[in-house]
Amino acid sequence: MSWLQSLFQFLFLLYIFINGFSANHPIFVAANRSSAVHFEMIHRHDPTVLGEKILNRSESIKELFHVDKRRMEMIVAHYNTLPMERRRTTQVKGVKKGVGRTSHGNGKGVKGVKKVGVLGRDNSSFSLPIRSGSYAHLGSYFVSLKVGTPAQIFLLVVDTGSSLTWMDCKVKCLDPKQGTYCNRKVNPKKRIFHSERSRTFRTVPCSSNMCRQNFTQLMSVMECPTAKSPCAYQYNYVDGMSKGIFAYDSVTVTLSNGQKKKIHDMLIGCNQVWKTSNPIGLSNGDGIMGLGFNTHSFGPRVFDDFHGKFSYCLMDRFSDKRVTNYLTFGNRRREEMPSNMKFTELGLVGDFYAVQVTGIYVDGVKLNIPAEIWNFDKGSGMIIDSGFTLTSWVREAYEPIMNALEKPLLKHFRKVNNENFDSCFSVINTDKMGNEVAIDESLIPKFEIEFKFGVRFKAPVKSYFIYVDENVNCIGFVKSPDRDESGSHDYFSILGNVMQQNHMWEFNPFTNQLGFAPSTCELRHHHA
Repeated sequence: MSWLQSLFQFLFLLYIFINGFSANHPIFVAANRSSAVHFEMIHRHDPTVLGEKILNRSESIKELFHVDKRRMEMIVAHYNTLPMERRRTTQVKGVKKGVGRTSHGNGKGVKGVKKVGVLGRDNSSFSLPIRSGSYAHLGSYFVSLKVGTPAQIFLLVVDTGSSLTWMDCKVKCLDPKQGTYCNRKVNPKKRIFHSERSRTFRTVPCSSNMCRQNFTQLMSVMECPTAKSPCAYQYNYVDGMSKGIFAYDSVTVTLSNGQKKKIHDMLIGCNQVWKTSNPIGLSNGDGIMGLGFNTHSFGPRVFDDFHGKFSYCLMDRFSDKRVTNYLTFGNRRREEMPSNMKFTELGLVGDFYAVQVTGIYVDGVKLNIPAEIWNFDKGSGMIIDSGFTLTSWVREAYEPIMNALEKPLLKHFRKVNNENFDSCFSVINTDKMGNEVAIDESLIPKFEIEFKFGVRFKAPVKSYFIYVDENVNCIGFVKSPDRDESGSHDYFSILGNVMQQNHMWEFNPFTNQLGFAPSTCELRHHHA
Protein backbone atom coordinates (compact mmCIF):
# COMPACT_ATOMS: atom_id res chain seq x y z
CA MET A 1 0.00 0.00 0.00
CA SER A 2 1.48 3.36 -0.97
CA TRP A 3 2.02 6.21 1.46
CA LEU A 4 -0.60 8.21 -0.44
CA GLN A 5 -3.26 5.52 0.04
CA SER A 6 -2.37 5.32 3.70
CA LEU A 7 -2.75 9.10 4.02
CA PHE A 8 -6.18 9.03 2.38
CA GLN A 9 -7.31 6.23 4.72
CA PHE A 10 -6.06 8.14 7.75
CA LEU A 11 -7.87 11.33 6.68
CA PHE A 12 -11.08 9.39 6.01
CA LEU A 13 -11.02 7.73 9.45
CA LEU A 14 -10.24 11.09 11.05
CA TYR A 15 -13.28 12.59 9.32
CA ILE A 16 -15.50 9.76 10.55
CA PHE A 17 -14.20 10.12 14.09
CA ILE A 18 -14.72 13.90 14.22
CA ASN A 19 -18.18 13.85 12.65
CA GLY A 20 -19.27 10.79 14.58
CA PHE A 21 -18.69 12.48 17.92
CA SER A 22 -19.20 16.15 17.12
CA ALA A 23 -21.79 18.06 19.11
CA ASN A 24 -23.25 19.05 15.76
CA HIS A 25 -23.75 15.47 14.64
CA PRO A 26 -27.45 14.53 14.13
CA ILE A 27 -27.12 12.03 16.99
CA PHE A 28 -26.88 14.85 19.49
CA VAL A 29 -28.81 17.71 17.92
CA ALA A 30 -32.42 18.42 18.65
CA ALA A 31 -35.24 19.85 16.61
CA ASN A 32 -35.26 23.56 16.06
CA ARG A 33 -38.97 23.81 15.62
CA SER A 34 -40.43 20.95 17.64
CA SER A 35 -41.05 21.12 21.38
CA ALA A 36 -38.51 18.41 22.09
CA VAL A 37 -34.89 17.71 22.86
CA HIS A 38 -33.67 14.58 21.09
CA PHE A 39 -31.42 11.71 22.16
CA GLU A 40 -30.65 9.24 19.45
CA MET A 41 -31.62 5.68 20.27
CA ILE A 42 -29.29 3.22 18.53
CA HIS A 43 -29.86 -0.49 18.31
CA ARG A 44 -27.33 -2.26 20.52
CA HIS A 45 -26.16 -4.58 17.69
CA ASP A 46 -25.63 -1.90 15.09
CA PRO A 47 -22.14 -2.86 13.86
CA THR A 48 -21.56 0.53 12.26
CA VAL A 49 -21.67 2.12 15.71
CA LEU A 50 -20.56 -0.58 18.10
CA GLY A 51 -18.16 -2.51 15.92
CA GLU A 52 -19.81 -5.83 16.65
CA LYS A 53 -19.92 -9.14 14.84
CA ILE A 54 -23.06 -9.33 12.73
CA LEU A 55 -25.20 -12.13 14.16
CA ASN A 56 -27.39 -14.39 12.07
CA ARG A 57 -30.99 -15.03 13.08
CA SER A 58 -30.28 -18.22 15.00
CA GLU A 59 -27.40 -16.63 16.94
CA SER A 60 -29.52 -13.59 17.75
CA ILE A 61 -32.36 -15.73 19.09
CA LYS A 62 -30.01 -17.64 21.37
CA GLU A 63 -28.57 -14.42 22.71
CA LEU A 64 -31.90 -12.74 23.34
CA PHE A 65 -33.17 -15.79 25.22
CA HIS A 66 -30.14 -15.62 27.48
CA VAL A 67 -30.52 -11.87 27.96
CA ASP A 68 -34.26 -12.02 28.67
CA LYS A 69 -33.77 -14.83 31.18
CA ARG A 70 -31.20 -12.79 33.07
CA ARG A 71 -33.39 -9.72 32.86
CA MET A 72 -36.35 -11.65 34.29
CA GLU A 73 -34.11 -12.60 37.22
CA MET A 74 -33.30 -8.91 37.79
CA ILE A 75 -36.93 -7.80 37.60
CA VAL A 76 -38.22 -10.53 39.90
CA ALA A 77 -35.37 -10.02 42.37
CA HIS A 78 -36.21 -6.32 42.58
CA TYR A 79 -39.97 -6.93 42.76
CA ASN A 80 -39.58 -9.40 45.62
CA THR A 81 -37.60 -6.89 47.70
CA LEU A 82 -40.59 -4.53 47.67
CA PRO A 83 -42.76 -4.31 50.77
CA MET A 84 -46.15 -5.94 50.21
CA GLU A 85 -47.96 -2.62 49.85
CA ARG A 86 -45.73 -1.63 46.93
CA ARG A 87 -46.41 -4.90 45.09
CA ARG A 88 -49.95 -3.71 44.48
CA THR A 89 -50.98 -1.46 41.62
CA THR A 90 -50.90 2.20 42.63
CA GLN A 91 -51.13 5.52 40.86
CA VAL A 92 -49.44 8.88 41.15
CA LYS A 93 -51.78 11.13 43.11
CA GLY A 94 -51.53 14.28 41.01
CA VAL A 95 -48.43 16.25 40.09
CA LYS A 96 -46.21 16.69 43.11
CA LYS A 97 -44.50 20.02 42.88
CA GLY A 98 -40.77 19.60 43.11
CA VAL A 99 -40.66 15.92 42.23
CA GLY A 100 -38.33 16.86 39.43
CA ARG A 101 -36.81 19.94 41.03
CA THR A 102 -34.35 18.12 43.24
CA SER A 103 -32.64 14.89 42.45
CA HIS A 104 -33.26 13.67 45.95
CA GLY A 105 -37.02 13.79 46.34
CA ASN A 106 -37.07 14.73 50.05
CA GLY A 107 -36.81 18.49 49.64
CA LYS A 108 -33.53 18.62 51.55
CA GLY A 109 -31.08 16.60 49.54
CA VAL A 110 -27.44 16.03 50.21
CA LYS A 111 -25.38 18.87 51.62
CA GLY A 112 -24.13 21.06 48.83
CA VAL A 113 -26.79 20.00 46.34
CA LYS A 114 -29.01 22.85 45.24
CA LYS A 115 -32.50 22.79 43.87
CA VAL A 116 -32.74 23.23 40.14
CA GLY A 117 -34.73 25.94 38.44
CA VAL A 118 -37.46 25.35 35.92
CA LEU A 119 -35.89 23.86 32.82
CA GLY A 120 -38.78 23.78 30.41
CA ARG A 121 -40.83 26.95 30.61
CA ASP A 122 -39.87 28.09 27.12
CA ASN A 123 -38.89 24.73 25.68
CA SER A 124 -41.17 22.21 27.34
CA SER A 125 -39.78 19.07 25.72
CA PHE A 126 -36.57 17.35 24.79
CA SER A 127 -35.94 14.16 22.84
CA LEU A 128 -33.32 11.55 22.02
CA PRO A 129 -33.30 10.12 18.46
CA ILE A 130 -33.83 6.41 17.78
CA ARG A 131 -32.04 4.52 15.01
CA SER A 132 -33.44 1.27 13.62
CA GLY A 133 -31.68 -2.02 14.12
CA SER A 134 -31.58 -2.77 10.42
CA TYR A 135 -28.49 -4.94 10.75
CA ALA A 136 -29.22 -6.31 14.18
CA HIS A 137 -32.28 -8.57 14.51
CA LEU A 138 -33.49 -8.50 18.16
CA GLY A 139 -32.39 -6.62 21.27
CA SER A 140 -32.55 -3.34 23.15
CA TYR A 141 -32.42 0.25 21.87
CA PHE A 142 -29.86 2.84 22.90
CA VAL A 143 -29.64 6.57 23.38
CA SER A 144 -26.55 8.74 23.40
CA LEU A 145 -26.39 10.59 26.71
CA LYS A 146 -23.96 13.35 27.71
CA VAL A 147 -22.91 13.07 31.36
CA GLY A 148 -20.58 15.31 33.37
CA THR A 149 -18.90 18.70 32.92
CA PRO A 150 -17.38 18.72 30.39
CA ALA A 151 -19.69 16.11 28.94
CA GLN A 152 -18.65 12.51 28.32
CA ILE A 153 -20.82 10.58 25.86
CA PHE A 154 -22.28 7.12 26.48
CA LEU A 155 -24.59 4.66 24.76
CA LEU A 156 -27.29 3.57 27.21
CA VAL A 157 -30.15 1.09 26.93
CA VAL A 158 -33.52 2.85 27.20
CA ASP A 159 -35.20 0.87 29.93
CA THR A 160 -38.66 1.43 31.43
CA GLY A 161 -38.04 -1.60 33.65
CA SER A 162 -35.08 -0.09 35.53
CA SER A 163 -34.88 2.93 37.80
CA LEU A 164 -31.18 3.70 37.97
CA THR A 165 -29.25 5.35 35.15
CA TRP A 166 -25.74 3.93 35.24
CA MET A 167 -22.61 3.38 33.20
CA ASP A 168 -19.20 1.81 33.76
CA CYS A 169 -17.08 4.17 35.83
CA LYS A 170 -13.63 4.83 37.16
CA VAL A 171 -13.57 6.85 40.36
CA LYS A 172 -10.34 8.38 41.64
CA CYS A 173 -10.12 8.86 45.39
CA LEU A 174 -7.36 10.07 47.69
CA ASP A 175 -7.97 7.63 50.52
CA PRO A 176 -8.01 3.95 49.44
CA LYS A 177 -9.60 3.09 52.80
CA GLN A 178 -12.85 4.63 51.55
CA GLY A 179 -13.71 1.45 49.66
CA THR A 180 -12.83 -1.09 47.01
CA TYR A 181 -14.17 1.21 44.29
CA CYS A 182 -11.06 3.39 44.43
CA ASN A 183 -8.77 3.72 41.41
CA ARG A 184 -10.24 0.79 39.54
CA LYS A 185 -8.30 -0.55 36.58
CA VAL A 186 -10.34 -0.27 33.40
CA ASN A 187 -10.36 -1.76 29.93
CA PRO A 188 -8.88 0.93 27.63
CA LYS A 189 -11.00 -0.37 24.74
CA LYS A 190 -14.32 0.37 26.50
CA ARG A 191 -16.06 3.68 27.13
CA ILE A 192 -15.68 4.48 30.83
CA PHE A 193 -16.97 7.46 32.79
CA HIS A 194 -13.95 9.13 34.40
CA SER A 195 -15.26 10.98 37.44
CA GLU A 196 -12.11 13.05 37.92
CA ARG A 197 -12.71 14.67 34.52
CA SER A 198 -16.09 16.08 35.60
CA ARG A 199 -16.11 19.10 37.88
CA THR A 200 -19.83 18.55 38.70
CA PHE A 201 -19.41 14.95 39.91
CA ARG A 202 -19.96 14.13 43.59
CA THR A 203 -20.69 10.99 45.50
CA VAL A 204 -23.33 10.30 48.15
CA PRO A 205 -21.90 9.51 51.62
CA CYS A 206 -22.74 6.02 52.84
CA SER A 207 -23.45 7.46 56.29
CA SER A 208 -26.26 9.70 54.96
CA ASN A 209 -29.97 9.01 55.39
CA MET A 210 -30.21 9.23 51.61
CA CYS A 211 -28.09 6.11 51.32
CA ARG A 212 -29.47 4.22 54.32
CA GLN A 213 -33.15 4.93 53.66
CA ASN A 214 -33.99 6.57 50.32
CA PHE A 215 -31.86 4.34 48.11
CA THR A 216 -32.89 0.99 49.57
CA GLN A 217 -35.20 0.29 46.61
CA LEU A 218 -32.25 0.99 44.33
CA MET A 219 -30.38 -1.89 46.00
CA SER A 220 -28.14 0.22 48.24
CA VAL A 221 -26.00 -1.78 50.67
CA MET A 222 -24.99 -1.06 54.26
CA GLU A 223 -21.27 -1.29 53.48
CA CYS A 224 -19.68 1.84 54.96
CA PRO A 225 -15.88 1.66 55.48
CA THR A 226 -15.69 5.34 56.51
CA ALA A 227 -18.31 8.07 57.00
CA LYS A 228 -17.24 9.72 53.75
CA SER A 229 -17.16 6.53 51.68
CA PRO A 230 -19.65 6.62 48.81
CA CYS A 231 -23.00 4.86 49.01
CA ALA A 232 -22.78 1.50 47.20
CA TYR A 233 -25.32 -0.70 45.43
CA GLN A 234 -25.29 -4.35 44.51
CA TYR A 235 -27.54 -6.31 42.14
CA ASN A 236 -27.42 -10.09 42.55
CA TYR A 237 -28.25 -12.64 39.86
CA VAL A 238 -28.48 -16.43 39.85
CA ASP A 239 -24.88 -16.73 38.59
CA GLY A 240 -23.27 -13.42 39.44
CA MET A 241 -23.66 -9.82 40.54
CA SER A 242 -22.97 -6.19 39.65
CA LYS A 243 -21.72 -3.57 42.07
CA GLY A 244 -21.16 0.16 42.00
CA ILE A 245 -21.63 3.47 43.79
CA PHE A 246 -24.21 6.26 43.66
CA ALA A 247 -23.24 9.77 42.61
CA TYR A 248 -24.69 13.01 41.27
CA ASP A 249 -23.64 14.74 38.09
CA SER A 250 -24.98 16.94 35.30
CA VAL A 251 -26.65 15.72 32.11
CA THR A 252 -26.59 17.92 29.00
CA VAL A 253 -29.56 18.03 26.62
CA THR A 254 -30.51 20.19 23.66
CA LEU A 255 -33.80 22.07 23.91
CA SER A 256 -36.16 22.61 21.02
CA ASN A 257 -34.70 26.01 20.18
CA GLY A 258 -31.25 24.44 19.82
CA GLN A 259 -29.93 25.72 23.14
CA LYS A 260 -27.87 23.39 25.30
CA LYS A 261 -29.19 22.91 28.82
CA LYS A 262 -27.58 21.22 31.80
CA ILE A 263 -29.82 19.26 34.15
CA HIS A 264 -27.88 19.40 37.38
CA ASP A 265 -27.62 16.83 40.15
CA MET A 266 -28.91 13.81 38.23
CA LEU A 267 -28.48 10.60 40.17
CA ILE A 268 -26.24 8.12 38.34
CA GLY A 269 -24.77 4.77 39.17
CA CYS A 270 -21.06 4.25 38.65
CA ASN A 271 -20.76 0.56 37.94
CA GLN A 272 -17.55 -0.99 39.25
CA VAL A 273 -17.82 -4.76 39.10
CA TRP A 274 -19.46 -7.29 36.78
CA LYS A 275 -19.22 -10.87 37.97
CA THR A 276 -21.38 -12.62 35.41
CA SER A 277 -21.18 -13.68 31.77
CA ASN A 278 -22.77 -11.49 29.06
CA PRO A 279 -24.29 -9.06 31.58
CA ILE A 280 -27.91 -8.39 30.55
CA GLY A 281 -26.90 -8.18 26.91
CA LEU A 282 -25.22 -4.79 27.03
CA SER A 283 -22.57 -5.99 24.62
CA ASN A 284 -20.54 -2.91 23.65
CA GLY A 285 -23.06 -0.55 25.20
CA ASP A 286 -22.11 1.41 28.29
CA GLY A 287 -25.04 1.05 30.67
CA ILE A 288 -28.72 1.70 31.33
CA MET A 289 -30.94 4.76 31.14
CA GLY A 290 -33.47 3.93 33.85
CA LEU A 291 -36.97 5.30 33.18
CA GLY A 292 -38.79 3.37 35.89
CA PHE A 293 -40.89 5.49 38.23
CA ASN A 294 -38.63 6.05 41.19
CA THR A 295 -38.22 9.53 42.67
CA HIS A 296 -34.53 9.37 41.87
CA SER A 297 -34.72 8.00 38.31
CA PHE A 298 -34.22 9.99 35.12
CA GLY A 299 -37.91 10.35 34.19
CA PRO A 300 -39.37 11.68 37.45
CA ARG A 301 -36.29 13.85 37.79
CA VAL A 302 -37.34 15.87 34.73
CA PHE A 303 -41.12 15.28 34.69
CA ASP A 304 -41.98 18.38 36.67
CA ASP A 305 -40.47 20.58 33.97
CA PHE A 306 -41.49 18.58 30.90
CA HIS A 307 -45.22 17.90 31.26
CA GLY A 308 -44.79 14.77 33.34
CA LYS A 309 -44.62 12.35 30.43
CA PHE A 310 -42.42 10.63 27.90
CA SER A 311 -43.04 8.79 24.64
CA TYR A 312 -41.20 6.61 22.17
CA CYS A 313 -41.82 4.87 18.88
CA LEU A 314 -39.76 1.73 18.19
CA MET A 315 -39.59 1.18 14.46
CA ASP A 316 -39.44 -2.28 12.92
CA ARG A 317 -36.14 -3.79 14.00
CA PHE A 318 -35.32 -4.49 10.34
CA SER A 319 -36.14 -1.00 9.09
CA ASP A 320 -33.60 0.86 7.02
CA LYS A 321 -31.23 2.46 9.51
CA ARG A 322 -32.00 5.88 8.05
CA VAL A 323 -35.48 5.62 9.60
CA THR A 324 -35.47 7.64 12.83
CA ASN A 325 -37.76 8.47 15.69
CA TYR A 326 -37.29 9.73 19.22
CA LEU A 327 -37.56 9.13 22.91
CA THR A 328 -39.27 12.36 23.90
CA PHE A 329 -39.81 13.97 27.30
CA GLY A 330 -42.77 16.34 27.11
CA ASN A 331 -45.00 17.16 24.14
CA ARG A 332 -44.18 16.08 20.61
CA ARG A 333 -45.07 18.06 17.54
CA ARG A 334 -48.66 17.41 16.58
CA GLU A 335 -47.70 15.87 13.24
CA GLU A 336 -45.46 13.34 14.99
CA MET A 337 -48.34 11.89 17.01
CA PRO A 338 -50.82 9.46 15.40
CA SER A 339 -54.36 10.87 15.27
CA ASN A 340 -55.90 7.62 16.51
CA MET A 341 -54.21 7.33 19.90
CA LYS A 342 -56.01 5.09 22.38
CA PHE A 343 -55.62 5.48 26.13
CA THR A 344 -55.79 3.04 29.00
CA GLU A 345 -54.98 3.28 32.67
CA LEU A 346 -51.31 3.30 33.62
CA GLY A 347 -50.46 1.98 37.06
CA LEU A 348 -47.31 1.55 39.09
CA VAL A 349 -46.12 -1.61 40.78
CA GLY A 350 -43.07 -0.54 42.69
CA ASP A 351 -41.04 1.25 40.02
CA PHE A 352 -42.57 -0.72 37.12
CA TYR A 353 -45.24 0.56 34.73
CA ALA A 354 -48.26 -1.74 34.94
CA VAL A 355 -51.22 -2.17 32.60
CA GLN A 356 -54.55 -3.78 33.44
CA VAL A 357 -55.34 -6.55 30.95
CA THR A 358 -59.03 -7.40 30.64
CA GLY A 359 -58.87 -9.95 27.83
CA ILE A 360 -56.82 -11.74 25.18
CA TYR A 361 -58.36 -12.29 21.73
CA VAL A 362 -57.35 -14.59 18.87
CA ASP A 363 -59.28 -13.97 15.63
CA GLY A 364 -61.81 -11.98 17.61
CA VAL A 365 -62.54 -14.72 20.14
CA LYS A 366 -61.83 -13.99 23.80
CA LEU A 367 -59.72 -16.69 25.42
CA ASN A 368 -60.73 -18.39 28.64
CA ILE A 369 -58.01 -17.04 30.94
CA PRO A 370 -58.56 -16.57 34.71
CA ALA A 371 -59.05 -12.88 35.47
CA GLU A 372 -56.98 -13.06 38.66
CA ILE A 373 -53.72 -13.57 36.74
CA TRP A 374 -53.93 -9.94 35.60
CA ASN A 375 -54.23 -8.77 39.22
CA PHE A 376 -51.02 -7.62 40.92
CA ASP A 377 -52.79 -7.72 44.27
CA LYS A 378 -52.87 -11.50 43.83
CA GLY A 379 -49.22 -11.82 42.81
CA SER A 380 -49.47 -11.56 39.04
CA GLY A 381 -50.26 -8.93 36.36
CA MET A 382 -48.50 -7.35 33.35
CA ILE A 383 -45.79 -4.73 33.10
CA ILE A 384 -44.59 -2.92 29.97
CA ASP A 385 -40.82 -2.99 29.60
CA SER A 386 -38.80 -1.45 26.78
CA GLY A 387 -35.68 -3.31 27.89
CA PHE A 388 -37.24 -6.78 27.66
CA THR A 389 -37.15 -8.20 24.13
CA LEU A 390 -39.80 -10.90 23.79
CA THR A 391 -43.21 -10.96 25.46
CA SER A 392 -43.49 -13.28 28.42
CA TRP A 393 -46.72 -14.76 29.78
CA VAL A 394 -47.43 -16.51 33.06
CA ARG A 395 -48.36 -20.17 32.59
CA GLU A 396 -52.14 -19.63 33.03
CA ALA A 397 -52.08 -17.26 30.04
CA TYR A 398 -49.25 -18.81 28.02
CA GLU A 399 -50.88 -22.20 27.50
CA PRO A 400 -54.29 -20.99 26.20
CA ILE A 401 -52.62 -18.31 24.05
CA MET A 402 -50.27 -20.82 22.40
CA ASN A 403 -53.06 -23.35 21.85
CA ALA A 404 -55.34 -20.74 20.29
CA LEU A 405 -52.63 -19.49 17.91
CA GLU A 406 -51.25 -22.89 17.02
CA LYS A 407 -54.53 -24.53 16.01
CA PRO A 408 -55.25 -22.33 12.92
CA LEU A 409 -51.55 -22.24 11.97
CA LEU A 410 -51.47 -26.04 11.69
CA LYS A 411 -54.05 -25.82 8.92
CA HIS A 412 -51.51 -24.07 6.68
CA PHE A 413 -48.02 -24.88 7.96
CA ARG A 414 -46.10 -27.92 9.11
CA LYS A 415 -44.83 -27.78 12.69
CA VAL A 416 -41.06 -28.08 13.18
CA ASN A 417 -38.77 -28.30 16.21
CA ASN A 418 -36.76 -25.36 17.49
CA GLU A 419 -34.43 -25.25 20.47
CA ASN A 420 -35.72 -21.88 21.66
CA PHE A 421 -39.45 -21.63 20.96
CA ASP A 422 -42.23 -24.09 21.75
CA SER A 423 -44.25 -23.61 18.57
CA CYS A 424 -42.50 -23.21 15.20
CA PHE A 425 -43.55 -23.80 11.60
CA SER A 426 -42.09 -24.39 8.18
CA VAL A 427 -42.87 -21.33 6.06
CA ILE A 428 -41.46 -19.77 2.92
CA ASN A 429 -39.80 -16.65 4.31
CA THR A 430 -36.78 -16.44 1.98
CA ASP A 431 -36.31 -16.59 -1.78
CA LYS A 432 -33.71 -18.57 -3.71
CA MET A 433 -31.19 -15.78 -3.21
CA GLY A 434 -31.64 -15.87 0.56
CA ASN A 435 -33.54 -12.60 0.72
CA GLU A 436 -36.44 -12.31 3.16
CA VAL A 437 -39.90 -12.40 1.58
CA ALA A 438 -43.22 -11.52 3.14
CA ILE A 439 -45.54 -14.30 4.19
CA ASP A 440 -49.29 -14.23 3.50
CA GLU A 441 -50.58 -12.58 6.69
CA SER A 442 -54.16 -13.68 5.93
CA LEU A 443 -53.06 -17.16 7.00
CA ILE A 444 -51.93 -15.96 10.42
CA PRO A 445 -54.46 -15.62 13.27
CA LYS A 446 -54.94 -12.09 14.59
CA PHE A 447 -53.79 -11.44 18.13
CA GLU A 448 -55.13 -8.66 20.38
CA ILE A 449 -54.67 -7.58 23.99
CA GLU A 450 -57.57 -5.74 25.58
CA PHE A 451 -56.70 -3.23 28.28
CA LYS A 452 -58.86 -1.42 30.80
CA PHE A 453 -61.58 0.80 29.25
CA GLY A 454 -62.00 -1.74 26.44
CA VAL A 455 -59.15 -0.44 24.26
CA ARG A 456 -57.39 -3.12 22.22
CA PHE A 457 -53.77 -3.36 21.20
CA LYS A 458 -53.60 -5.10 17.80
CA ALA A 459 -50.10 -6.40 17.42
CA PRO A 460 -48.50 -6.55 13.96
CA VAL A 461 -48.25 -10.15 12.73
CA LYS A 462 -44.48 -9.91 12.40
CA SER A 463 -44.24 -9.04 16.11
CA TYR A 464 -45.65 -12.36 17.31
CA PHE A 465 -45.16 -14.73 14.35
CA ILE A 466 -41.48 -14.03 13.99
CA TYR A 467 -38.80 -15.02 11.52
CA VAL A 468 -36.20 -16.99 13.53
CA ASP A 469 -34.33 -18.84 10.78
CA GLU A 470 -34.44 -19.54 7.06
CA ASN A 471 -37.95 -20.85 6.28
CA VAL A 472 -38.83 -21.09 9.97
CA ASN A 473 -41.24 -18.79 11.81
CA CYS A 474 -42.24 -19.20 15.44
CA ILE A 475 -44.86 -17.88 17.80
CA GLY A 476 -42.57 -15.40 19.51
CA PHE A 477 -43.81 -15.73 23.08
CA VAL A 478 -42.07 -17.25 26.10
CA LYS A 479 -43.39 -18.55 29.39
CA SER A 480 -42.60 -16.79 32.65
CA PRO A 481 -41.16 -19.07 35.35
CA ASP A 482 -43.72 -20.62 37.68
CA ARG A 483 -43.98 -19.31 41.22
CA ASP A 484 -41.72 -21.31 43.51
CA GLU A 485 -43.26 -23.73 46.01
CA SER A 486 -42.68 -21.39 48.93
CA GLY A 487 -44.63 -18.65 47.16
CA SER A 488 -41.81 -16.22 47.98
CA HIS A 489 -41.09 -15.34 44.34
CA ASP A 490 -43.90 -14.00 42.17
CA TYR A 491 -43.71 -13.83 38.39
CA PHE A 492 -45.80 -11.83 35.98
CA SER A 493 -46.32 -11.16 32.29
CA ILE A 494 -44.11 -8.68 30.45
CA LEU A 495 -44.93 -6.81 27.23
CA GLY A 496 -41.52 -6.64 25.54
CA ASN A 497 -40.15 -4.33 22.87
CA VAL A 498 -40.73 -6.68 19.92
CA MET A 499 -44.49 -6.47 20.51
CA GLN A 500 -44.21 -2.72 21.05
CA GLN A 501 -42.65 -2.10 17.63
CA ASN A 502 -44.46 -0.04 15.01
CA HIS A 503 -46.49 1.73 17.69
CA MET A 504 -46.25 5.08 19.40
CA TRP A 505 -46.30 4.74 23.20
CA GLU A 506 -46.91 7.65 25.54
CA PHE A 507 -46.44 7.24 29.31
CA ASN A 508 -48.07 9.83 31.56
CA PRO A 509 -47.94 8.65 35.18
CA PHE A 510 -49.30 11.96 36.49
CA THR A 511 -52.57 11.52 34.58
CA ASN A 512 -52.39 7.73 35.01
CA GLN A 513 -52.57 7.23 31.25
CA LEU A 514 -50.80 5.01 28.74
CA GLY A 515 -51.45 5.99 25.14
CA PHE A 516 -50.68 3.90 22.07
CA ALA A 517 -51.40 3.80 18.34
CA PRO A 518 -50.04 2.06 15.24
CA SER A 519 -47.23 3.92 13.50
CA THR A 520 -44.48 3.28 10.98
CA CYS A 521 -42.32 5.39 13.32
CA GLU A 522 -40.91 7.11 10.24
CA LEU A 523 -40.71 10.85 10.62
CA ARG A 524 -41.63 12.90 7.55
CA HIS A 525 -39.11 15.53 8.52
CA HIS A 526 -35.68 15.42 10.06
CA HIS A 527 -34.71 17.17 13.24
CA ALA A 528 -31.65 19.24 12.53
